[in-house]
Amino acid sequence: METTAERLRIALDMNKMKQSDLVKKTGINKGALSSYLSGKYLPKQNSIYAMAKALNVSEGWLMGFDVPMERKIAVDIEIEEKPEEIATAKRLLNLLHLLNQDGLAKLEERAEELTEIAKYTKKEENITRSQEKIRESKENL
Repeated sequence: METTAERLRIALDMNKMKQSDLVKKTGINKGALSSYLSGKYLPKQNSIYAMAKALNVSEGWLMGFDVPMERKIAVDIEIEEKPEEIATAKRLLNLLHLLNQDGLAKLEERAEELTEIAKYTKKEENITRSQEKIRESKENL
């Protein structure tokens, strides 16, 4: 079984992140992070959560358990009860899990650009409600 320190290194490499990047994203003390990476200390639950969220991996996987690496997230969005829309949403969520932090940032940028083009957007009243949901979800991150 891989240790938390080993999994932390793997996740940093996957996300092309340095220790300093993780310190900035999580607020974890630089010395504490070094101790976690060396295996000297095990992170507490709040640090595991912050690092897993920043690295987009599951907490259990980061702790070394034999569970999927993918982070399961709760998504609170309104989807019309149309089977094709639900299927599209599922495909998009599956694709999201394949992207690293750089890919997620680029996807968000491109999606926002598409919302500025009339032929790709829904009616005005739907856009406003969706934009409010997006703002709320960003604030909760």
